[in-house]
Amino acid sequence: MAYVTVDVELNEFNDEEIVYELKARGYFVQKESFEFNKLDKYDLDFMLDLVDKNNTDVYTNRVRDKLYNLRHGL
Repeated sequence: MAYVTVDVELNEFNDEEIVYELKARGYFVQKESFEFNKLDKYDLDFMLDLVDKNNTDVYTNRVRDKLYNLRHGL
């Protein structure tokens, strides 16, 4: 079974209407707060450490820059 994450932010519908419509179309809907899914500074520090231990190339540098910016934006 494949999982798809959809972030819906439509002001003209309430959450229950969107959930009802998605379920009617055969999707499984799980409502949860994204606050619990956010990375904290310790997660970002750990990921930065993992990236730093890898071979550096354009891709790892891009990922490191994004993680660094996220870490310092907290």
